[in-house]
Amino acid sequence: MSEMSEDERDTQALTRFRLVPRLLHDAGELDSSLTLLGRRLPSPLLPRLTGDAPLPERTLALVDAQRVGDEGAAWALPVLASTKMGELVPEVRRLADTGAPGLVLDMSPLAELPPYGKGTGRPRTREDLAELAAAAGQPMWLYGVLSPDDAVVAAEAGLEAIVVHTGAARFLGGPSLADALPDVLDAVAGMISVYAGGRVASGIDVFRYLAIGAEAVVIETDRALASLEAELQYAMRLTGCATLADIGYDVIYEPLFGDA
Repeated sequence: MSEMSEDERDTQALTRFRLVPRLLHDAGELDSSLTLLGRRLPSPLLPRLTGDAPLPERTLALVDAQRVGDEGAAWALPVLASTKMGELVPEVRRLADTGAPGLVLDMSPLAELPPYGKGTGRPRTREDLAELAAAAGQPMWLYGVLSPDDAVVAAEAGLEAIVVHTGAARFLGGPSLADALPDVLDAVAGMISVYAGGRVASGIDVFRYLAIGAEAVVIETDRALASLEAELQYAMRLTGCATLADIGYDVIYEPLFGDA
């Protein structure tokens, strides 16, 4: 039997978080919107676009940095790989001048270092992150965090947010996103915004990440955003959550005495 991929492990781990319907409530009108980086978004779903997918117009999305030209894209968050600082700093400054609402440094490609790949990226220090944040002069996110210690370093370096993602653990047999997320949240305890990132099977999976504690979810999926948002609102209605602030761990089934 072939080993399970990190994406499959993440989506399978989510099924352990069973949701309990709460049907006696007065949650009538649902509001799944939130404000992020000065933009009012219809939901906490942020697509990570690949290839030549159209740039966003009314929802924030993560896009490869090379797709953002000098004119910028008001709803695009450019994603940079962790290359040499001599290359990163000028690119960060260029992107900051385009009017993008924020920048994202992606650490997950480090999984492709030799002998498992031909990558040339490198880890970063607290000082590196602080220098990049200063060069950007605007919110910067760190993508690919899985360690609570890394989350603390990112917060201390002055970053705006971290995206917890399992990509860097591809060949290490690391934990699932759902298992790692609570420890990361406990470590930073409000010091920095924490988002989940990865593949989701449905908007109900998005709801589960929010219930565990993520503030938003960077989704990697081919499904239409509107369908995922409809499923998220379905889960909100069936659990009595009128707003995102109502979604918490109390909607997750906790078996007594450790019984599954």
